[in-house]
Amino acid sequence: MALQFESGDPASPRGHALVYFTDLYEPAKIGASYIVVLPINVDLAKYVPPFLAGQVESMGAADMSAFSFPPAPEPVESIEHARRLAEKRGDDLIYGGAHRLEDAASLMGVVSDITSEYHALYEEHAKAFAAAPASVLDEPANGDESGVDDFLYGLMSEPDLLNEVTNLVGKLRFAIDGGDTATAEESELRIRAAGKFMPENRRTDQLADAAASRSPNAEQLARLYLERAYGLLKEDYLAVKGAEEQIEQLTSGNEGASDPAQDPG
Repeated sequence: MALQFESGDPASPRGHALVYFTDLYEPAKIGASYIVVLPINVDLAKYVPPFLAGQVESMGAADMSAFSFPPAPEPVESIEHARRLAEKRGDDLIYGGAHRLEDAASLMGVVSDITSEYHALYEEHAKAFAAAPASVLDEPANGDESGVDDFLYGLMSEPDLLNEVTNLVGKLRFAIDGGDTATAEESELRIRAAGKFMPENRRTDQLADAAASRSPNAEQLARLYLERAYGLLKEDYLAVKGAEEQIEQLTSGNEGASDPAQDPG
């Protein structure tokens, strides 16, 4: 089948796509699913008990190198919402056609077919990419490289996201202390990616700024932003107030800098 790309390029798919469908009889009804193509091959047989290895082998590598979730479209607000979501996340956006959205069994087959076709397009692009000269490979990649992180973070609850951010802050600070610039940059990007799925008043961007800073009080400031976020999550406003007061003390001495503790939101 020829996939209908609304955004993105079929000749160079990003490897992650939002697919939306309209209802055959009620066009205002919209459903969507999400496709991910893994950038590496996975040998599932290594991760399952021996007695299940035969079943895994019968699936084939392609069955796990690309997948869609949910397997049948789930309701979304509108086409405009799907478009905005794909644009913000850097996803390819594909129109899957008009179907009976309540017929989940039939739509599972449709989504599976779209996933297979999208995977085939990605494989063609990957072959061309592998054969490209080094000068081409050095060019920036098309799309948002955090797309898969966004997909995973979008499925997580806020407590899980906050735990993930806490671990990433520790990883970032350890990388800075060890002079590991690549790991530090990756951790900072992932903190910001997770923050997109948390309430704005958790101030994860300011947390990321603090955690990535080389200033003497950076680690303490990052810890205070984490304490503030946990306090807001637990509705412990005394803890929030205490953290904000300490943040203000640490940041008020920065001449010409804005005070991140104001406007607690």
